[in-house]
Amino acid sequence: MERGKTLTIPERVQVDLMVQLNMSILLMSARIHCSRTINDCYMSDPVAYGTSKSTGRARKLKQRDEKNVAREVSNTMKSAKDVDAVKTEWIKIHPSYLENLSNSMPNRIFQVIQKNGGVTSY
Repeated sequence: MERGKTLTIPERVQVDLMVQLNMSILLMSARIHCSRTINDCYMSDPVAYGTSKSTGRARKLKQRDEKNVAREVSNTMKSAKDVDAVKTEWIKIHPSYLENLSNSMPNRIFQVIQKNGGVTSY
């Protein structure tokens, strides 16, 4: 989407003069053939008028904090080898063993409750 019309330098000078003469925004807009919004934008901050403004959300982290996060992420990537090792060991577990663990869970929980969280026979 294109940017809207901005005031040229001669138009800005005209607006400055009309402001000093206490003219209304409506009259100024009619004289220089532009919208009231453009005049409002210029008059609210003449120095920054026409410069591109920051888009998007304000940064929540300082640059230093972003570097720290990036460093921590790169350090955790070293543990990817550990994840692969766990996957390898997990594959070695026979499905019937996992099924037996799952089926015995109600008895395990019952014993833990009976022993008030103490040692069980499992």
